[in-house]
Amino acid sequence: MPLEIVTEIISIIFVAILIDIILGEPPNRIHPVVMIGRIINFFTKMIKNASRYRKDKDNFEKVMGSILAIGLTATVSLVVYYVSMQSLFLLGIIFFVIVSATLLKTTFSIRAMDHHIKEILVELDRNNLDEARRNLSKIVSRDTQNLSEARIISACIECVAESFVDGILSPLFYYGLLSVPGSMMYRTINTLDSMIGYKDEYHNKVGWMSAKLDTIINAIPARLSPVFLIVSMMVSGQDWKNSIKICKRDYQNTESFNAGVPMSIMAGGLNIQLEKIDHYKLGDMKEQLTIQKCKTSIKITKIATLIFIFSFLIPIIMILNYFDWWTILFGI
Repeated sequence: MPLEIVTEIISIIFVAILIDIILGEPPNRIHPVVMIGRIINFFTKMIKNASRYRKDKDNFEKVMGSILAIGLTATVSLVVYYVSMQSLFLLGIIFFVIVSATLLKTTFSIRAMDHHIKEILVELDRNNLDEARRNLSKIVSRDTQNLSEARIISACIECVAESFVDGILSPLFYYGLLSVPGSMMYRTINTLDSMIGYKDEYHNKVGWMSAKLDTIINAIPARLSPVFLIVSMMVSGQDWKNSIKICKRDYQNTESFNAGVPMSIMAGGLNIQLEKIDHYKLGDMKEQLTIQKCKTSIKITKIATLIFIFSFLIPIIMILNYFDWWTILFGI
């Protein structure tokens, strides 16, 4: 059974990727991450409303926001673990793979980011800057109304690089350690951060713990990402030596503890400068920001994903199996 279960755990990865490629994201009404987002929104409003009548407003929001972040993450992980266990022991290994792969797919996205970026690039190719800006506003938090074509392309490449960690590497990394409950744990924390982990007056206390957890949980995957991105750049003929140089020099330029790592690697490898106005600059403008550069960044992340899966994720799963980790986790 231990050998069989590790085979199925590895199979789940490829079934999940197949679901992502063929079907993409499930409808919002049944998407687990969307449901988690609604729960976050509901409890955040409750906390903010309750804090208005308290003298210790800041401390109250910080404590209750921490309870929300930790409690929701633990609850989601336990529910997913229970569902996985029931599908394995009551329905058998085939249903275990199907259920687990379906849940795993909701924690990462390869196709969605590719689709969003290509929509923007199509509008740029048509010289329709207004529509490109509108499409970009769906995936970034910055003001896009007056961005030039170069700034739009820069934002797209930044999204591609950051999403390689947030949207692919991290959820699969935690899947490799804790199966689907691990990937869903990550996605819950990341969703908390994306919804309330801001430094503005409204969110800075209630989202404090969410932001901290996201920084901590992304720290290792973000620092592993250069390995896979650099090898991908070698394969695709990019300037991988410069990517190392720029990463060492610029990765700390961003406010985010983690985002600067993959973005500076991408900037260096493509010989471009990525800039968020009044926030950071990464890399040197040796070459112009073009649509082709953006397409190349997508290609790099896709190759890096395959390298990560075969050179790191699957070996980690097999090493853990050697130490009977999956036997312990699933009680086999």
